[in-house]
Amino acid sequence: MIAQLFTVGLVVDAIYQRNTIQLIALVAFELGMAAYSFIQFHQSSTLFSEDGSGLSHYLGDAYHNSKWAQITQACTMCISTCIFCFLAYKLYLEFGWHIYKKIGADLAMRDRYKMYQIFMMLLKIDFFFFLGFSIQYLALLIVAWWPASKNSGSTSSIVKELIEHIILSCVISILALISAYWGLRRERKPQMYMFFFSCLTSMAYYIYTLVQIAQNPSKFLGSKAFLSFFLCVNLVLILVSVPIGVICLRNFNLGLMNHISHATASATSAHSMAPLGLEKANSTRRWSIE
Repeated sequence: MIAQLFTVGLVVDAIYQRNTIQLIALVAFELGMAAYSFIQFHQSSTLFSEDGSGLSHYLGDAYHNSKWAQITQACTMCISTCIFCFLAYKLYLEFGWHIYKKIGADLAMRDRYKMYQIFMMLLKIDFFFFLGFSIQYLALLIVAWWPASKNSGSTSSIVKELIEHIILSCVISILALISAYWGLRRERKPQMYMFFFSCLTSMAYYIYTLVQIAQNPSKFLGSKAFLSFFLCVNLVLILVSVPIGVICLRNFNLGLMNHISHATASATSAHSMAPLGLEKANSTRRWSIE
């Protein structure tokens, strides 16, 4: 549900800005959600495998009663993803790598703005997957492990792990994304350096958690596939976001923000003062970043 709302928001933003870079990212996001629906079905089936865990005794026929719903969900996701890809392709042909604001005829400036758009899009995707992993692991700690602790030693260990997770995953990830957004918009290098350092810290924590899942699969029964999926996606996003961020950092103080601010002001003025027919004609003459 949250993923669908997130997708709707990104689609509206991509159409409003006529941003095909974000549109391509949305296609990849939809494919990922379709794959996630199959992972969800597989993970649910493993809960009821004959491994002596006793889950079948407690949950009874819950899996068999909900199996049809999970299969329907997976099939619906596949069909909707195919439809979305077709519509995205039509929009791609319509937009044709156009920008919603005119930057200028400078090819170097056009390339800088392209990297700016890619990095902004990556920050939006990072926010969803970073926060998605943090919430899932937090729920596992509070709902599953904490009530199952039988002595003060195990409880204190869970509390320690909970604090570490909140700091290393929740707080650092959110601060890193805010720092990157602020640094990119204001062209401030210290904020970008903070983002790079936070990404390296988060990557180390994600790798550590992934190793823990591989070494103790019984501890993560029922959530192994979900957490592994989000951890792998997060690692890939970091490996992509950091190099793109470095490229954007090298483009600081080269006039990009002045062009964006001037284009935004000009577009706003033209939109408020131009007649309806002229405004419509001007809106079709968008500038390509191909």
